[in-house]
Amino acid sequence: MRGPREGAPPDAQRLGGDQSEPEGCTEAGPSDPPGRRECSTPGASAGAAGLPRQKSHNSNDGDGPVGPKALEFPASAKRTAYALQLNVAAMCERHGIEKIGFLTLTFAEHILDPKEAQRRLNSLNTGVLRPRYGQVIRVLERQKSGRIHYHLLVNVGADIRSGVDFLAVENCDYRSVGRELKAEWAFWRRTAKTYGFGRTELLPIRSTSEAIGRYVGKYIAKHLEQREERDRRVRLVSYSGLRVASTRFGWANGGAREWRAKVKAFVLMLHGAGAILSPTAAAMRLKFGPRWAHYWRDSISRFGE
Repeated sequence: MRGPREGAPPDAQRLGGDQSEPEGCTEAGPSDPPGRRECSTPGASAGAAGLPRQKSHNSNDGDGPVGPKALEFPASAKRTAYALQLNVAAMCERHGIEKIGFLTLTFAEHILDPKEAQRRLNSLNTGVLRPRYGQVIRVLERQKSGRIHYHLLVNVGADIRSGVDFLAVENCDYRSVGRELKAEWAFWRRTAKTYGFGRTELLPIRSTSEAIGRYVGKYIAKHLEQREERDRRVRLVSYSGLRVASTRFGWANGGAREWRAKVKAFVLMLHGAGAILSPTAAAMRLKFGPRWAHYWRDSISRFGE
């Protein structure tokens, strides 16, 4: 398996990057990740297997390499990234971080049109993602070449993390990988090309839910750096299944003001009951830990109703 790019965190490897295939590579074995090839040359990177173009996929006539056009950073992007981090943390807490997989989907074709990319992803979501995983978080990324691909968090429903030697996996040694994860790799090798996707990669989350939330959130900023005029009003993040946060709030008014008022009343109530030493955030952290607002979110949101 190809190691992480320079500067990339260990949660996921080969996120985008070179699509070329090195010499001396053979087809992946049945227990290898989808899109993986064994390379006889030491240190050679794994390349993507060529997949046939499907007649049902509309080509983007006239689309060639297009230089990205810089656009202003939309105010909604910060809310999108913030809500994403909350939903990632809640997803890992709900199902267990050991059951969450980080899935990267790359189109077999050089897809540049976000509407076409969204059409294909919607088809995959309806036919595969939603019925197989239930809860899915999807983030769109446009690479420097203009090519679009997706990063997803999926609830595999089984422990795919325990016992995995991440360092060994980076070096194409998959002996520590459990049968559940190998079954997912085999599934995506069979399924990806049916929906027009080429190289796919599914890995366990190596670090914490907070770290993967921040990491996935960075794809929003990265996409905006490569954003084109036709990307306006394109949804950067989409969800299937339960989510605890949306982008329909304001930082200083509306839902945010109501939330802060409920937090204040909730903390005062705990202090009045003798549960905390003082009605402060510091006292809440001391008593309940640094993520107290997250753990108490349901009680806070219903407080005063």
